[in-house]
Amino acid sequence: MFKNPAFEADFGKQSPESTRQAMAAAMRGQPAQFVVPMFRIKGDTMRLDGAQKVEVNPDKAAVYPGSQFGAGSFSIIPVTEAMRFKMMLGEPMTARDAPDPVEFGGQVVVTHSVASALAIYHATGERAIVMPAFTPENMKAVAEFAKNTLMAKDIVVVPDNSHASRLAAREAAKAVDGKVAQIDYGPEQKNLLGVMAEARKWGNKLFPAPGNMLDEAKRDRSIQGAAKRTIRDPVLNAAKWDKVPIPTVTLTTVTLNNGRQIVAQRQPEAEVGR
Repeated sequence: MFKNPAFEADFGKQSPESTRQAMAAAMRGQPAQFVVPMFRIKGDTMRLDGAQKVEVNPDKAAVYPGSQFGAGSFSIIPVTEAMRFKMMLGEPMTARDAPDPVEFGGQVVVTHSVASALAIYHATGERAIVMPAFTPENMKAVAEFAKNTLMAKDIVVVPDNSHASRLAAREAAKAVDGKVAQIDYGPEQKNLLGVMAEARKWGNKLFPAPGNMLDEAKRDRSIQGAAKRTIRDPVLNAAKWDKVPIPTVTLTTVTLNNGRQIVAQRQPEAEVGR
């Protein structure tokens, strides 16, 4: 069982309110930090195997010393009080300790990255169970855990902006007869946190210095509208896996400094763990 004093101190200070404040700061382009426990599926239990510190503005992700990240690693948002208590005691957790999908309409959302998971949880007003898988390879195992152990009836898999992530999302959804959210990423957006950050920038551009409460409300509505269009609606209207085309790689020709041309993937690869 993972034990790390730095993680315990950082995670002990993290609360739902501090997470909301950190998300608000991240959306404003300010530095923010999130401490994310990493679990491993062991039969019907979840074992704390490590933790990751995710920083944004500037972006950086690092695991705490002693973490055992590997196949089947995942996190879960929100962390219940029962989970927090057992984590601090070093005890294994069961599905009964995890958030109950019944309280969220039977749905669990599986994401590639922590960044996308945080964006979904924030955009839905904290009315979602979100399970980041950290890597594309882990998405299938996490989706199966959501279905077979948490007994979720509706599983939506959300990829980041890379071919590997989209392909893995479809395969994960296929394994559980679930759905895949079709996200309209911009070319430089690696994940949904990047989508939300750009939405806030656009809102600030429309209303750079709100002079009254009405302008401030209009700016907030523009950001909330973007969250609905780019996150909530794609999750709500996610298509069954067999209705989603197999992802293909978008290629483009790149000219190197020496004049030689090569063919490369156009979309940026998402960072592992972000």
